[in-house]
Amino acid sequence: MNKKGAIFITVMIISMLMIFIAVTASNMLMQDAHMIKHLKYSTQAQYLAESGISEALVTLADNGFAARGAYFPLTGSLGGGGFEVTIIEDDGRILLSSVGTSGTVSRTVAMEVKDNTPTSLYYMLSAGADMRVRAFFLGLADFNGDIHANNNVRLRAQALALITVDPCDTSGCCDGDVSARNRVFLSEGFFADIRIAGSVLEGDAAPLVTFPQFDYAYYRAEAIASGDYYSGNKTWNNESISPSNGIVYVEGTAYIDGTCDLYGGLVADRIRVEGRLNQHKSGDKNVIIAKGENTIGDIDIFYRIDVEEAIVFAQRDFSVQGIGGRVEVTGALIAFRNIAIWNSLSRVTYNHLVLSPLGLLGPEGEDEPLTIISWNR
Repeated sequence: MNKKGAIFITVMIISMLMIFIAVTASNMLMQDAHMIKHLKYSTQAQYLAESGISEALVTLADNGFAARGAYFPLTGSLGGGGFEVTIIEDDGRILLSSVGTSGTVSRTVAMEVKDNTPTSLYYMLSAGADMRVRAFFLGLADFNGDIHANNNVRLRAQALALITVDPCDTSGCCDGDVSARNRVFLSEGFFADIRIAGSVLEGDAAPLVTFPQFDYAYYRAEAIASGDYYSGNKTWNNESISPSNGIVYVEGTAYIDGTCDLYGGLVADRIRVEGRLNQHKSGDKNVIIAKGENTIGDIDIFYRIDVEEAIVFAQRDFSVQGIGGRVEVTGALIAFRNIAIWNSLSRVTYNHLVLSPLGLLGPEGEDEPLTIISWNR
């Protein structure tokens, strides 16, 4: 009897040990399976977060930092998971934070980037020194976009004249502000009006803007290759200017007489529009640039210019002096020194658009739209 009891107890103990071992092994397998599944989700979430950062960089490079409000938070999905990228800005620093999610696991990666876009491109008009705008008797100056000067802005509407500053029609990156690092002066004559949709900003509230550089060697080479390079002054009179590489390059002054149609871009030491210049968007080098320095580098408009889409840049001054003329510019108008729109009996319309033509460089000559400062995984 004692033998049988001992055998029974032994069998029970062995059975319990086997059950314990089986349960333990089962739990270990389940934990391993859970860990493997968690590791799989974690790896996928990490990759998704990094994919979000890559997508964010492409979005910013293609559309510019000014359009970030229209694209961020940036979301996407891939392989049953997804990501969401947000932009955090603090004291001029820009941080991209991407959260990738797969299953029940989320991972976050971050990247600090620097916007290489010259800040002057975020304004319809920007001047490195002073800006003077006068709407003369029965004149109209219509700005759809912010305007800024690194020194003073003077807006003067004389008798029966109107100056309006409104938000951007298309890009949505500006509110119709008028800003100056020093002072903004407003003057209205008899039955005249200055209408500013946004704010008037002065002093520290209006930070200095930065200006672009351009790859002139690239433009020159493109123009030489297509036969659109001129080693001295060049005059066009009632002509169509259609460079096959999208750019005309003049080592001297470019004169526009009569009515001329430009398809693409023009680079010259100085530009004088004494007739009518119609610029048509064509190709990927839509710029109108007076690149000279010292006694040249000016763009002077005496009658009429219509810019369908381009960056207009004067290394020195941009001035509109025509009587009864008409000026329309879509893009950005920038002068490294002064802008003077002192026109009589004329209509002036400026529509802001952030553009990135080929050959555009950052304020320090950067050839990429952004620089990666740090990458935190």
